[in-house]
Amino acid sequence: MSTYTRFAERTGANCRTQIDKQPPCLRVELAPVHGWSPEEETMKKSPQPLDETLRLSALEDGIFSGVILPTWSQGRACFGGILLALCSRATRLLVSPERRLLSINITYVGPVAPGSIEVRCERLREGSSVSHLECRVLQDGKPRVVTIVSYGTRRLGSLDMPRIELPNWAGEPGAGMELPFIPPLSPEFTQHLDYRWEAPYMPLGGAETPCVRGWLRPALPATLDEAQILVMLDAFPPPLWSQATAPFPASSLSSHFQMVDAVPTANAHPWFYYDGPATVIGEGYSDVRAHLWHEDGTLIAIGAQQFADFSGRT
Repeated sequence: MSTYTRFAERTGANCRTQIDKQPPCLRVELAPVHGWSPEEETMKKSPQPLDETLRLSALEDGIFSGVILPTWSQGRACFGGILLALCSRATRLLVSPERRLLSINITYVGPVAPGSIEVRCERLREGSSVSHLECRVLQDGKPRVVTIVSYGTRRLGSLDMPRIELPNWAGEPGAGMELPFIPPLSPEFTQHLDYRWEAPYMPLGGAETPCVRGWLRPALPATLDEAQILVMLDAFPPPLWSQATAPFPASSLSSHFQMVDAVPTANAHPWFYYDGPATVIGEGYSDVRAHLWHEDGTLIAIGAQQFADFSGRT
């Protein structure tokens, strides 16, 4: 039984059919480019501790340097979740620890290649309850990522509403389908994360509605902070891929992530459940409205992203 057949059987009938129809992409090119043998089920994963990638060196006040390894890439550019997390770690050093991350808005001005980066932070305003900062990731002296980050303390309010509960369909933490790691079909950065997918809401799943769902955590234990949550929120693919019947590229244009609650720390290596449906697809663009729950049922964060859809390229 070939790797493609095993992969297809683990990802559903629709995916099986489409993989069998894609010999140039999924069979021929993998072997010469990656040294991959059809007799192997997966490429060997080499997970790296998340904290190593998020390590920053201070150059001066608000300016840091870092290095992103090629294994944290997707295609020719770095995984966006790592850039979000780096901005979170950098700005966190400039605000009071009593203030938690409220939100982060990010615009991808240009691709960030693996290698050396510079992170520049600027305090925009320090209010009595909320701190606003701008954080940029530069490469070759040019801004590639621009973020606006807000931290704040709890405020008194007269209104409240119950949090959205973890869906019943989520199952037990870590339940779901584990897909093999087959670059370039699998982005390089995914080897550092443990995914458990909910069929058919996965890439090439043939889902009737555009949505991605599943459990996720770092492959190796990492500091359980806001930066890790941002990695988890950004690690799932665009939901329009769940309806796709063949691979095609898509890229993030902008994102808004909001932290809803503090991260429970009872388990140092917890699972997180992600539910990300699309609300708009058309004219070469799509989106996602995502929710992320801790394994204990706590809603931790929500997010919205806009993607460029390149499925129409010929």
